Amino acid sequence: MELLHNAVRPYAWGSRTVIAELLGRPVPAPHPEAELWMGAHPGDPSAVIGPDGQRRSLLELVEGDPGHQLGAALARQWGNRLPFLLKILAADEALSMQAHPSAEQAKQGFALEEAAGIPRDAPNRNYPDPTAKPELVCALTTFHALAGFAVPERTVRLLRSIQTPGLAPHVDLLAGQPDSAGLRALFTTWITLPQPALDELLPDLLDGCVAHVRERGEFTRE
Repeated sequence: MELLHNAVRPYAWGSRTVIAELLGRPVPAPHPEAELWMGAHPGDPSAVIGPDGQRRSLLELVEGDPGHQLGAALARQWGNRLPFLLKILAADEALSMQAHPSAEQAKQGFALEEAAGIPRDAPNRNYPDPTAKPELVCALTTFHALAGFAVPERTVRLLRSIQTPGLAPHVDLLAGQPDSAGLRALFTTWITLPQPALDELLPDLLDGCVAHVRERGEFTRE
């Protein structure tokens, strides 16, 4: 019988108990464990352990004989690679924001970075492989996910309802251009705000949110 040994990714938002308990290891783990990867991803492929205890990379097994490992039809369809990665996520804190490319964007971006000679593990590398990253989530426990942006006009009403003076220029930015370009400009402004500006804005913003909820305003749920 062969066994599969899977990589654990130690991202800071991970849990110190969930994956350790799942794998039957001591709890708590010495550091956060965020994702258990099962697949042949080049960044951290699973290892196949044979009856003799020998370990072989699942990636190497697939690349060495894709027709046998995947079946001839799937090997042809997916370019001799395992076309999915199964992850078990254990999130104790909010995850980082995700932005995944389309198939065409991934292919072009990978080719450009390969031609530029950027190492695939470089911190400034955006496309370590040429594939798209569509995701399907199956929640095993309570899990809240946010996807996309609300309609700009509604976002303007929400921000104005909080009545935070420091938000005024940001609200005006989106109100003056209530479309995808305005959302991009506002979002870019927010994620590049220097820390002193955030420190000044956030307390009033949080107070405004609390007041809105206490008054059962239109955007209480948000």
